[in-house]
Amino acid sequence: MTSFQRIDFADAYEAPCCQADIGVEEAYWAVFGAEPTWVQWLMRVRGLIAVRLGLAHPFNSPRMLSGGIPLFQPGLRVGPFTVQSVSATELIVGDDDKHLNFRISCLKTPRDGQAFITLSTVVQIHNRLGHVYMFIVKPFHRFIAPFMVRRAMIQGRL
Repeated sequence: MTSFQRIDFADAYEAPCCQADIGVEEAYWAVFGAEPTWVQWLMRVRGLIAVRLGLAHPFNSPRMLSGGIPLFQPGLRVGPFTVQSVSATELIVGDDDKHLNFRISCLKTPRDGQAFITLSTVVQIHNRLGHVYMFIVKPFHRFIAPFMVRRAMIQGRL
């Protein structure tokens, strides 16, 4: 994976794991594999608008059955994002498009005998459309990202 030359947006949300032996793939899926219906609806609306603007959006992302963890292999699409890299401590997904590139990292770190999962997002904007897109999406992202992490933790999936 190549690094971005510039970061135009970044955030990170951390949660303690109630399951010390959880892997990064399972932790990622605990957050993104159980979206509430309203988040799925917002992603679909985002997709309809994106396609009209000539941007990529996968509408038919394969979903797993309850309890299943998909294969996380670089180049494969898991949910709406493409797997970029996988290690024992970090999973990175993301995509590149004409308006922006983004990556989401799921990082597992130990601290004081406790495992923590940090989900972070970085975005590199390419043009005016990317700036407009981020202006519209950023408030939703800043609500949904921590909500999804907190929800997975509260429901005992992390």
